[in-house]
Amino acid sequence: MIANGKYRHTYTATASDITPLYRLTPNAMLMYFQDSFARLMTIHHVAAFDIVKQRRMWVITEVQIDIQSTVTYWSEEFTVELWVSELTSLRIYCDFRIVRRDNEQLIASGTSQWNILNLDTKRLEPTDFLADKLVVVPELMTGSHKKVRFPKTQSIDMQMEHQATRLDLDFNFHVSNRSYVTIAMLTMPDELLSSHTLTSVIVHWLHETYLNDTLTCCMSRTDDESYLHKLTNAEGVVVCELMSLWKPQPEIPEVSEVLNRDL
Repeated sequence: MIANGKYRHTYTATASDITPLYRLTPNAMLMYFQDSFARLMTIHHVAAFDIVKQRRMWVITEVQIDIQSTVTYWSEEFTVELWVSELTSLRIYCDFRIVRRDNEQLIASGTSQWNILNLDTKRLEPTDFLADKLVVVPELMTGSHKKVRFPKTQSIDMQMEHQATRLDLDFNFHVSNRSYVTIAMLTMPDELLSSHTLTSVIVHWLHETYLNDTLTCCMSRTDDESYLHKLTNAEGVVVCELMSLWKPQPEIPEVSEVLNRDL
């Protein structure tokens, strides 16, 4: 449904979408947000399967998500609302919010940057062909669309390697953007995950990787209590950077709140 230039689509939370603290996982937020983006582009006939005929491809390069302490239980419905907030010569900015369907309570909000890639030259394509197709709603969910610069770190607190498998790939046979986030989160300390909840995540996707590529993820804690996650390939090239911020979980809901449901 589109109203005033904004697209809304409702989803039902599944068990795999929810953390042990009854929050939507960052992977789920990315998945449903990107699904809504694809649905909106389909309505305007510029979805991935439309523009591939012109040897073009959608690429998401950045996302910033601010996460509220809103619980989400299995089988509950939530709505993704998104809109194109800015269109420049080479970039498409799409802002979004995720809310509970029953009371519109905010679950998460943020912004994202997209580009059109030429499949033959691997260069960015001008966005002028989108100008008469997409409605721009200049409402920003973050202070600006300026790229967030990550602080420098002096030491590494955790390091792990991951070899890309078929489970990591998307339909383009690249490692999925959501897989990078999942890999990065594996470097978080177990003791923190059991008592803290994620409040924001910023991701910069920089380079493609493929099946059987070895990715090294290094996690460093900063002075302001955020966590930096840097993924590099076997040549040492940074392919993805992520910054996450966490806060103590005030309380964990009783499991009976999840089990006693009217379905």
